[in-house]
Amino acid sequence: EIYAFAPGVEPASIDVHLEKGVLTIIGERPSLPPPADVQTTTHIDERFSGRFRRVVSLPDDIDPNAVRAKYRDGVLQISIQRLEATQPRRITIE
Repeated sequence: EIYAFAPGVEPASIDVHLEKGVLTIIGERPSLPPPADVQTTTHIDERFSGRFRRVVSLPDDIDPNAVRAKYRDGVLQISIQRLEATQPRRITIE
């Protein structure tokens, strides 16, 4: 499971790619302009705006066809399953 916190980002503006064992998450958080009728100066903004990109290297035993991504309440959850043959199993002795 991979969790990426992206509050304020539209799910349609997030791209998730998996290629050769590398998962890439690309998105953009728009900056919010101050209201036109108020004279304000921003000293500190705790939320960044602009493009972001995260790259995660994955193990060789993942199943590229069994990757799911969900976005809910500002959190992107990516579920990746391992290949069935590589999961540990108990071997019985005859």
